[in-house]
Order: sequence, then structure tokens, then C-alpha cells
Amino acid sequence: MKFYKLRKIKVYLFLVLFLFVSGKYLGNEISKKDSLLNKENILKASLISATTTSYVGLYNLWYKKYPQSSFHFFNDFNEWNQIDKIGHVYSSYHVARKSHLFLKKRKISESLFKASAYSFLYMVGIEVFDGFSKQWGFSNYDLISNLIGTTLYYGQEKKLKRQALKLKFSSHQTGFAKYRPSLLGENSLERIFKDYNGQTYWLNFDFNTRLQEKLKIFKFLNLSIGYSIDGFTGARNNPNLDCLDCNNLERQSQFILSFDIDLSEIEIKNKFLKLIVNSFSIIKLPAPAVLFQNNSQFKWLYF
Repeated sequence: MKFYKLRKIKVYLFLVLFLFVSGKYLGNEISKKDSLLNKENILKASLISATTTSYVGLYNLWYKKYPQSSFHFFNDFNEWNQIDKIGHVYSSYHVARKSHLFLKKRKISESLFKASAYSFLYMVGIEVFDGFSKQWGFSNYDLISNLIGTTLYYGQEKKLKRQALKLKFSSHQTGFAKYRPSLLGENSLERIFKDYNGQTYWLNFDFNTRLQEKLKIFKFLNLSIGYSIDGFTGARNNPNLDCLDCNNLERQSQFILSFDIDLSEIEIKNKFLKLIVNSFSIIKLPAPAVLFQNNSQFKWLYF
């Protein structure tokens, strides 16, 4: 018992150190003028508060129920048909995006680079959680996925000054969680994050700006290619369970073709309403879709 507590203390010490370094790093380039001192303090406080809240929420949702161990590495590349790796790409992309918007709005110098660096470090913190968890371990493939997501945002913003390729997420409830609720989620909220069968990650293609100028509809309409999995009750294989209809599931990947409405392109004057709408811009809206799998099918509404 004391061993597990000691490991938890190490995790917390790392997070405290990470929060301090992150706050110091993102704030140390702010102008030295006295008039901007409050901006530096607000920036640091907001950063530490948001990071702490997200870490605490993630720990309670995902890691709290599992035992701790000594720090170790783990090769998980062949699990879940790599959809968890795409999840890391998606998460790091949007941490970089949101952080950049936050810093840019406050006119912080080198906001793009700092936001991208913070995104990568933030995701490293999550890997440390994994590293001290007996159930998992520190994954180099997760680290690579985090770098890809951060680079995807940084590269487009640096070269194109816009996001021609955007990452989005959607989720629906499946019937698989009831077979292994401890792994796939015991309630609707947990299943959004734990049941990979219901998750879909989308790559949205924003149409060329010249085409958008001619046909205004393409300013809001995006082509979407999604990736999901189906029939998984285990990471590498499906275990034998005490039920009649869950031991013959077909494990397969799914590619989905659809379209999406880009809410971030809608011009809204009300600041509060704009904040709400932009918050949902990371989510793929329900739309007709074609699923390419062993038995391809068309759905009038897919989420």
C-alpha cells in the first residue's frame, strides 16, 4: 500500500513541476512593461488552472480505479487497431489549437511556437500517468502520435496561415460496453471516452479559398473522412466471456465518407454565443455517411 502511495506522490510531483515550468515558459516572453504585468499573471493562472483541472478530471475518470506501479514502458501499437493513436493525434492537435488562440488573442510573442510546445508537454504529462499505471505504461507510439498532432497544427498555421485539414470527433453509444463495462465504460459519459467502438475521428478537408469565394456554401461545407472500429471487447483480442452473443464478434476497422458543417466559419457578433459555437467546432456534426467495411453500408445519419 505504501508503495502505491509513493508512486502517486511521484506523479503529483511531476505534475506540479510541469505546471510550474509551463507557466514560466509561456509567460517569460511577455513584455516587461509594467502595464502588461497583470496579463502575465492572468496567463499563468489560467494555464495552471486549466491544466490542473483537466489532469484531475482525467485521473479520476481513467486512472483512479487501477493500481499504480514503478515507471515502465509499454508497446501498445497493436492494440485497438490504432484508433487510440489517432485519438492522441486529435487531442494534441486541439490542445495546440486552443492554446494558440488563447495566446494569440492576448498578443503574446511567438504564440504559435509556445502553444505547440505546451501541447506536446501537456500530452507528455498524460504519458507519465500511463507510465506509473500498472494497467498500461509509457508508450513511445503515443509520444509519436502526440508529435504528429501538434505538428499538423503548427505546420499548417506556419505555412498556410489557416487549417486546410481539421481534426474532429464524434461518438455514439454501442452495445459492446455491457459485455465489459469496467473496460468500455459503466455509464454513458465513460463510454464516450472508453468505448473505442463508438468513437470516430475525422479528417476534414477545407475547400480551396478561391472556390469558397465563388460558391459561398463551400465556406461552411467540408469533406470528411472518418476512422472507427467495430466488434472490439479487448485491446489485442476479444476474451471469452460468459455470454451467448459476445464471443463471435467480428473485429474490423471502418472508414467513413461524409461531410461536415464548419461552425468556426459562421460570423457571430455575440461573444458568448460565439464562444459556445466555437466550442462545438471540434465535434463532427451528424450527417449522411457511407461506411466502408467488410459489409459496406449507407447511413442517413451517422454520428
